[in-house]
Amino acid sequence: MEDPTASAALAEAVRRVASIALVHETLSNQSGDFVEFDSVLDQIVKNAISLTPRQIKFEKLGEFGAFDSKVATALSLVVAELIHNALEHGLADSGDLLQVEVKNQGKSYTVSVVDNGAGLPADFNIEQSANLGLQIANTLTKNELAGEINLSSNGKQTVAVVSFTAN
Repeated sequence: MEDPTASAALAEAVRRVASIALVHETLSNQSGDFVEFDSVLDQIVKNAISLTPRQIKFEKLGEFGAFDSKVATALSLVVAELIHNALEHGLADSGDLLQVEVKNQGKSYTVSVVDNGAGLPADFNIEQSANLGLQIANTLTKNELAGEINLSSNGKQTVAVVSFTAN
């Protein structure tokens, strides 16, 4: 493909399909209808970091545990989009740390994707963002996870926080 825009769009589509396929592959290798999400996250991060030309350190704090396949599929896409966004925009030219932190209290989860890269524009608003990946993450968080997503930047790090309740 000679058109760089078309090539980039195709690569994005392939990455998204791969995230869904990863959940379904994991589900097919396990008994029951639940997916051990920590192994899915590890693979998402491994795949994403392998595509970036920069040396990035990754830290995972906390454990997800198992989710039903519907939650796991939506969450894998949301987290993959946030990680990809951090690598492509936040850590493209500066910074070297990507962190995913999960906190849960019972069935309530808070997932944070943090990078120490470029940061967000001062007037950034996810609801008005033209970034397709963030639109997908926002829509899936609200519609599939019945949760909330917020992005903030303080000059030292950018934090994307997804909060939801799993069944």
